[in-house]
Amino acid sequence: MMYFIETVKYKSFSRAAKALHISQPSLSNAIKALEQEVNAPLIERTTKQFQLTELGQQFYERAQSLIAQFDVMDTELKEMAKGEALEIRLGMIESANYWFSQVILAYQKHYPHNQITIIDTLYNQTVRQALLGLHVHAVITNQHIIDTEIKSELLYNERYVVLIKKDHPFATKDRITLADFTEQSLIIGMPEFQTSAQILQAFEQEGILPHIQYKIERFEMIKVLVEEGLGIALLPQQYVEQHLSDNLMIRQVQSEFLHRNVYLSTMKDRTFPKSIMKLFELIKAAHVVLE
Repeated sequence: MMYFIETVKYKSFSRAAKALHISQPSLSNAIKALEQEVNAPLIERTTKQFQLTELGQQFYERAQSLIAQFDVMDTELKEMAKGEALEIRLGMIESANYWFSQVILAYQKHYPHNQITIIDTLYNQTVRQALLGLHVHAVITNQHIIDTEIKSELLYNERYVVLIKKDHPFATKDRITLADFTEQSLIIGMPEFQTSAQILQAFEQEGILPHIQYKIERFEMIKVLVEEGLGIALLPQQYVEQHLSDNLMIRQVQSEFLHRNVYLSTMKDRTFPKSIMKLFELIKAAHVVLE
């Protein structure tokens, strides 16, 4: 099945054989043996272009599912066997860093020997691929992923606030609305990020066109530019209110659209060791304190 999947992936026996580090005749013989076992051709051999038969397409889809299930089972068994010496891999949005550090402190008291690895997962497809590819055990994300294989549990809802220098006119303004942003230089994240998309959607829903001066990938760099007086920024409240420079302050913005949900996403049918389930438990409990 693995040989067949690779052959379909590369649409070529020679390229698939190279990727599998076997000879092309060995791969061809393996596929022929597979066809003999199912008693029907899986690949059209009468056309120059690589093409599956109808049965071949069905077999390919089923084989992918079976191999994926095997990979999950293999990973789960190995993790169970390791006990309390695991590497737990989490995808995480940048704005969760501060509160998650408190989760790690609490978790260490229960499982001090487990290693935690944090990676960035900022795009919707990246999150899905990271979970289904078993690259991470879970993802903390502001994307509500609707997928038959992924479970998304709401952790908390938070507002976006405006980050400004203390001498900015917004500092003494009684009421700030999105309409006040039209004459301001706005610093925003990359448009393909969910956070930026939500902020831009809020402006669109209120019929306002913001003046975007800078597009920056990292929140920390956005804070630096604001402190240098290059503009103002809308950022998640629980992120930006932590470790705020003496020169900066945050203000609430009056808009029903400036908020977001944060989720814990995992594979639905994956079984986790007790030590990983404990981490999930602490993550879910943390938002109660935050709210």
